Amino acid sequence: MKERPQPINDGFFRWVGIPVVGMLVFYLSGFASQLNSSTDERVLNIFYFSCISFCVWNGSALGHYLVRKQLSAVRKIYYRLPLRYALTIAISMLIAYITLYAWNHFLQNDQFSPGQLYRSQLIMTAISVFISNIYEIVYLNKERESDIVKMERSEKLKVQAQLDALKSQIDPHFIFNSLNTLSYLISTDQNNAKLFNDTLAKVYRYILLNKEKDVVQLKEEVEFASNYFYLLKIRYQSGLSMVIKMDDIVTEDYLIPPLSLQALIENAIKHNHFSDKIPLTIEITIAEQEIQVVNRKNLKKFDIQSSKIGLANLNERYSLIVNRHITILQNPERFTVLLPILKS
Repeated sequence: MKERPQPINDGFFRWVGIPVVGMLVFYLSGFASQLNSSTDERVLNIFYFSCISFCVWNGSALGHYLVRKQLSAVRKIYYRLPLRYALTIAISMLIAYITLYAWNHFLQNDQFSPGQLYRSQLIMTAISVFISNIYEIVYLNKERESDIVKMERSEKLKVQAQLDALKSQIDPHFIFNSLNTLSYLISTDQNNAKLFNDTLAKVYRYILLNKEKDVVQLKEEVEFASNYFYLLKIRYQSGLSMVIKMDDIVTEDYLIPPLSLQALIENAIKHNHFSDKIPLTIEITIAEQEIQVVNRKNLKKFDIQSSKIGLANLNERYSLIVNRHITILQNPERFTVLLPILKS
């Protein structure tokens, strides 16, 4: 249901238009040429016609404003428009008739015929219909602007809700994998377990500080990815390595959705077999327009349980935040993901 539009800020238009309309009606109706009156009386008559114009103008505008919501309920425009014009004509004719009759009877001693008054009514009504069209255009523009704002706000809320849902998925996913790693280290190497725990605290602090943000500085994300990878290195030792290559860019000047690199590192580890003899190397190349993350494919020969967040989650986040998609390239030997980055 459409809300009734807010009143139009037309103060200046009224101040100028009402006296002009009153003067036009007075002269176009022929009253000015038939009245042999002094200047003071002529000014008084023009003032009275300005009052008539004021009553017709505001009466028509008020009626138009009050019933607009009801008229908007009429879906077919060839019904709605005649109703709107009929309302404008009826209000204008009624007010013009009453005020002109009072003017002719009390101030002019009934010297003008009903035909002359009727002609004046028609002129006033025609001008009123013209002004009503102006108001209709303004109202339609205001409604259109209001609808656009509402649609943008609704879309923003929808996007934010989707983004919040995606972010809520990341935290438990990361916790689950981290606790599995910590549990493994506690049973095999307590010293490294402590180091893992301390580094995990740094990593999770980054998540807590940035999980509500849509984007973070590229520098912060690279540092986080290095810390995150260090956690993995504690467990996998020489079976896992990562190389970060960077063009001559200032990483503080670029933005990226948080946890993007972590998702790709985790994806590579999850889907590939590696060991000390066949290590997995992840290469991250940071350029001005994008980040390229590459790993050699050595896919595991058995199915793995997956929460299906992974790349679909990352692509969805980019679609919502950056309005761009990630690019996935692969061949039998290499798996490559291209991440767009934003200039801050």
